[in-house]
Amino acid sequence: MRVDIDLGTANGAAALRRDGTRLAVALALLAAGCAYPPAPEADVGRIYSYVRSNRDGSEAETIHVYRARADLVEVTKMRERCTNAAFVTATLSGGEALRLTGGRLRPGATHEDFAELAYRDGRIEARVTMPQGELRQAVEIADRPWRLYDFDFADFAAAPPAAVRMRRDFAFGVALIWLGDDPADFLRYLGRADAHFVRAERREGRAALRYQLGGPAFAGALGGPLWLDARNGFVVGAELGRPNHAEYRDFKLRLTGLDRGAAAWKRLLEAHFEGC
Repeated sequence: MRVDIDLGTANGAAALRRDGTRLAVALALLAAGCAYPPAPEADVGRIYSYVRSNRDGSEAETIHVYRARADLVEVTKMRERCTNAAFVTATLSGGEALRLTGGRLRPGATHEDFAELAYRDGRIEARVTMPQGELRQAVEIADRPWRLYDFDFADFAAAPPAAVRMRRDFAFGVALIWLGDDPADFLRYLGRADAHFVRAERREGRAALRYQLGGPAFAGALGGPLWLDARNGFVVGAELGRPNHAEYRDFKLRLTGLDRGAAAWKRLLEAHFEGC
């Protein structure tokens, strides 16, 4: 996505905060959760479809997650056909995203990258390239494993916490890309999230395990339930008080479908701009 912005003006800064939401989406989509064993090899090639919104259903956006390889995840976020859609890839090692690239989906199932996020030695480094230059920022991660909240828990498809299989509690560090008053200050660390196992129940027609997210990153009203697939640990749903993008008030995620295969993924990407 190319964003023509003059960072030296107030209008330019406001435009970056507005249009930069897409930058945040692109960077955020491929955050990953670290040091978790990978999901079963049988899940390679699976496509997970979600709707993310406010808890009341407003600001709905479709998210598709494709586990292209055991060590590669591709994600796209889109609203109406023929409009801008984010596209991000993450390369994982041992369940941890070491490199993420963000950009936008293009016609013909191609994509244009303009952002990169890398994790090394307890530190996240982010870079966004624009016509006027680059924005760079880094943040230290105090708790591991870590996940980028903007990624909408898509990394659970490839690296679910091992504790889920035993219905035990787990914890992870939480980073967030958030465009506020200072466009250059877009990366922050929120602290630790604590996931407490509550019970097994049905969710979206599936056998699921319900966890309650709390801890410093989701303290008090910022927390809420997180449902994980009882067998493979991918996210089935979530209803949280903390939003992960500036245009939202809170956070809801709902699994809407599963598919499989590289051909199905290519058709899904092509369809967004087909006939536009």
